[in-house]
Amino acid sequence: MRSKKVALFAAMVLVAVALAACSDTKAQTNDDELPDPIIVELTVTPETITIGEKVLIQAKVTQGGSPVEDANDVEFEVTLEGGGLPVKVPVKHDQGGIYQMEKTFKEAGTYRIISHVTARGQHSMPLQELTVTE
Repeated sequence: MRSKKVALFAAMVLVAVALAACSDTKAQTNDDELPDPIIVELTVTPETITIGEKVLIQAKVTQGGSPVEDANDVEFEVTLEGGGLPVKVPVKHDQGGIYQMEKTFKEAGTYRIISHVTARGQHSMPLQELTVTE
């Protein structure tokens, strides 16, 4: 009879532990909502230039509709299609969540521009193209 009481007590303890674990998981799931994603709007102005002309490359970074002014890392990667090594240029915050740079190109062709933005535990890599003519 005593072994039945011990077994019943052990079963009750296991059920209590299992219920406690389930309730902790539910509470943690509700409290740990995912943050809004960072949104990166990459623009290249103008989209077509001639050799030696300046282009403005700009990444506007927001989260939940508010500007992100504290990104950990922002780089613009520039690659000439059909050849050439990619070049990554670090970019600093200007104002209002905007990270930008002006650049000129010495060679005609189509360039791929990717902004690498790391902010608030997230990473985004939008792409734009630029055409440089002679």
